[in-house]
Amino acid sequence: MRRRAALAATFALLAGPAFAQSATDPAETVRAFYAADDINAVRFYARSLRALYERDRREAKGEVGRLGFAFPINGQDTEPDFARSLTLARLPGEGDRAEVRATFRNGGPQELRYLLLREDGAWKIANVRSLKGETWDLVALLSAPLQ
Repeated sequence: MRRRAALAATFALLAGPAFAQSATDPAETVRAFYAADDINAVRFYARSLRALYERDRREAKGEVGRLGFAFPINGQDTEPDFARSLTLARLPGEGDRAEVRATFRNGGPQELRYLLLREDGAWKIANVRSLKGETWDLVALLSAPLQ
């Protein structure tokens, strides 16, 4: 039993950095966001996106709000090998703005573009756009009137 506890503690220590925003690499922030596997993980969102997301949750009052899907996977559920197909690539950017391309298979080939801003010394997700299949822009979706 102690051995299991020690292994679990060791894993937790090694995995810890994967769950935090990166100060130097925006792709690592996106990787940590995927590892958290929770669109409610607003600690990864820039202030502007967090405000839109939290407003949506308030206005939805426990119901489905403006997002009827999990945007990081561009769907409701994931294919069995989703995680193995995920690749992240930092695209050219400048200053306190960066873009990360996420490609994966989930109901077909998917490509998302994450726009990140450096806020308070860490890279934060400011917007996400889908470029393959059904296209959308997260900020535009969260800015639309609630139906």
